[in-house]
Amino acid sequence: MENQAIPKKTLLAILGASLMAFCGVLVETSMNVTFPTLMKQFGLPMNVVQWIATGYLLLVSLTMATSAFVQRRFKIRSIFIFAGLAFIVGSFVCALAPSFTVLLIGRLIQAVATGYAIPLLFAIILQQIPVARLGSFMGLGSMVVGIAPSLGPTYGGMSTYLFTWREIFWFILPVVVIAVLLGSFTIPQKFETHRDPFDTFGFILLAVAFFLVAESFTDAGTYGWISIQFWGFLVVGLLVLAWFAYHSTHSKRILLDLAIFKSPTLVLSLIPYFLLQLINIGISYLLPNYGQLVFGANSLVAGSAILLGSLAAAVIQPLSGRVLDNRGAAVPIRIGGAIIVIAMVLFASFGLHLTNTLIVLFYLVFGIGFGFSFGNAMTNGIQQVDLKLQQDANAMFSTSQQYAGAIGTAIMATLLTSSQESGRHLSQAVLSAQGSEHDFILLVVLSIVAFGLMIVNFRKQAQLKTTKSVF
Repeated sequence: MENQAIPKKTLLAILGASLMAFCGVLVETSMNVTFPTLMKQFGLPMNVVQWIATGYLLLVSLTMATSAFVQRRFKIRSIFIFAGLAFIVGSFVCALAPSFTVLLIGRLIQAVATGYAIPLLFAIILQQIPVARLGSFMGLGSMVVGIAPSLGPTYGGMSTYLFTWREIFWFILPVVVIAVLLGSFTIPQKFETHRDPFDTFGFILLAVAFFLVAESFTDAGTYGWISIQFWGFLVVGLLVLAWFAYHSTHSKRILLDLAIFKSPTLVLSLIPYFLLQLINIGISYLLPNYGQLVFGANSLVAGSAILLGSLAAAVIQPLSGRVLDNRGAAVPIRIGGAIIVIAMVLFASFGLHLTNTLIVLFYLVFGIGFGFSFGNAMTNGIQQVDLKLQQDANAMFSTSQQYAGAIGTAIMATLLTSSQESGRHLSQAVLSAQGSEHDFILLVVLSIVAFGLMIVNFRKQAQLKTTKSVF
């Protein structure tokens, strides 16, 4: 079974979906390194410009939340072609944008494309790949969506330094066209479609909840962590999210089947996965800005500092997926979680005095840990539910991944902005270093929480396995 051949058509379908997903995720963080440039060009503060990233990730998250429904309703190939065309249109709008508002609109069009492309990639893998080789192929898929955010600053920095930020969108267009052509002729359809009604009210509730929570962290940078704006938006957002959960469990229209949360081991896989992506996107946003604002590196140098770690994560993810196939999920995930804690402690320890060399080395450590843990956390989590719920589990993991990025970017930007606008009579470089130090300390705490939950999860899985073997 392990050596079972995968049809060439399936491999090409996965390649096409991977290219599309890669392009979508790449542009998520490629613009992060351009924030100082955009602030000067459009005369806007950081907390406004950062909506280029936060708004994008927010809409990606909402789109992904509908992906399970959309995949039941429409053919996968049709969804993929729609996503590809939307990405192409969005790229043209961004590249030609005369104002910040038009640029944001183009990014939101791209967000819809990315929101459908990533779940499609994993849907094809889950439906077409034998269980015995699932870890390896899920590792490849996770490599795509995990490595692209880290490569984004390098790509964005190089484009901006050698040309302008607009080339970020021009250069990626040919890859998207190739992806659309590949997917159009190879993507299979395993299940029949169903004309189920769309849960419009549930979608509105989820959209409002996602926006309010993200906005609360953005407002914290302007009004402070104890402000009514922060706590008001956060509390109301969480209440609306609870309303969505109640509505979903009492409605005949299913946007996302929340029955997946009845599995405690899925929940214990989902939360660390969310935290790992928050750390990944957050630090991918923070480090390029640290390089430019603290020690005056240009966009090319600042963006390239995380390239080596990104490549390490890319190489390790499919290999660690093979380890999952052969030895189970606990080994690679625990190793990765521990290494990430070490990396975050290193960043926090040197946060006020980082150099480009230290950033390269510490991020390499992080990339190794991320490669071992990230994709395997998703694979292990999806395997905890019945086959009929895996489509919804895939949508939930994809949604949490992107929303974690939105929250991570907002929190990193908020802490950085709070320090820069503290009113202390220090240089912007020193204030930016102090704000980054606060970010690093938070990331240490989150990495420890994620690692602790990993340990609890595998103890729980071992207990459940023992119970099943007894009965």
